[in-house]
Amino acid sequence: MRERWKLDLILVWGSQFLSLAAFSSAYTFMPFYFKEIHVPEERLNFYVALFASAGNFAYALAAPFWGAMADRFGRKLMLIRANIGGAILMPCIGFITSPDLLIGHRLLLGMLTGTVTAAQTLVLNTTPENKRTFALGALTSALFSGMMVGQFCGGDIVNLIGFRMTFALCGILLLTAGLLTLPVHEKFIPVQRAGSRRGKKRFDFGPVWYLLILFICMSIARDMDGPFVPLLVDEIVRDHTLALRWSGYVFGCCSAVAIVMGSVLGWIADRTKVLNVLLIITALAGLMRLPQIFAGSVGMLLLARCGMIAAACGIEPLLLSWLAGATPETDHGRFFGMAGLFKGLGWSIGSLLGGGIIMIFGNRIRAVFAAPLVLMLLMVPLIRYIAGKVPLPENGRKLRKKMQ
Repeated sequence: MRERWKLDLILVWGSQFLSLAAFSSAYTFMPFYFKEIHVPEERLNFYVALFASAGNFAYALAAPFWGAMADRFGRKLMLIRANIGGAILMPCIGFITSPDLLIGHRLLLGMLTGTVTAAQTLVLNTTPENKRTFALGALTSALFSGMMVGQFCGGDIVNLIGFRMTFALCGILLLTAGLLTLPVHEKFIPVQRAGSRRGKKRFDFGPVWYLLILFICMSIARDMDGPFVPLLVDEIVRDHTLALRWSGYVFGCCSAVAIVMGSVLGWIADRTKVLNVLLIITALAGLMRLPQIFAGSVGMLLLARCGMIAAACGIEPLLLSWLAGATPETDHGRFFGMAGLFKGLGWSIGSLLGGGIIMIFGNRIRAVFAAPLVLMLLMVPLIRYIAGKVPLPENGRKLRKKMQ
């Protein structure tokens, strides 16, 4: 039974692969779906930003609630719930022809899903402490590999069978992802708290608040420009059909890089100082935005974007490992739910800021890639400062030596 965690990790890995393949197939190409339902060109950037922001905002509001439910009813149940909820709602997108109704639907979908946080919390619960950094890194590779498949194939699938059938296919993938989680073995003990103490300590997070600040900054900086990459590709190639395909290739290649680097960075952090790895990859994730601003070809954009993702994909697993080491085992659902709240707020704020920056600069798409560059570089001294307030966990090698 000591090696059971490996099988559980494989099952959750497969579930997340399918989930992200479904979501990325649908959401990567939403700018083109808004064109499909005849949104005016002058309103397109507004709706793209609002769509991305709405889902993230709804997810942020619901994350603490689902985190508390995970502590009370089990992390596996929350992952199944998120996938089944997405399976029911995703096919409905293909029947919506009003951009305002699409925003409303995205709000509902954001509140009911959130598979990533649920999977991360479940993996923490089923993995030995000295293997957590590796497991979270491996799970990150599942996220990006699912995104890669969805983004590589999504454009061609849309061109082949249309948006409506693509959304239906995404629902089937999410249903399969939920069923794949059923055999995961979770040793779950419900958390019992007295009502009065629970009310007093709900927000008594102490120095963990510093880490939550990092989560919101990371989310803003990492994902601010993501919804607008297809529009930059469209600006470069000047052909909507080609842009749909090349956007998928750009996102897909980035995900392929992340498949490898998620596990590699987890392996490196498991054997060296976590702080050094975190500082280096944060700085690189910022600096690789610079060539994207001046990209004159899809090839240049692809290389720069891949370099950025190679570094950025390691940031969240290391922050989650940091958070797990700084919080009690029994409260991981609650704390990860709060991390989900701050990540969701960051995604929402980032999307709105991205749309606002583009409009301020006269619909110049490239302007949105400059702000994340600055914010990522500012995060480097912030991480070093917070490391003095909240000690980072020891790497896996040191933990294994202590256990021997």
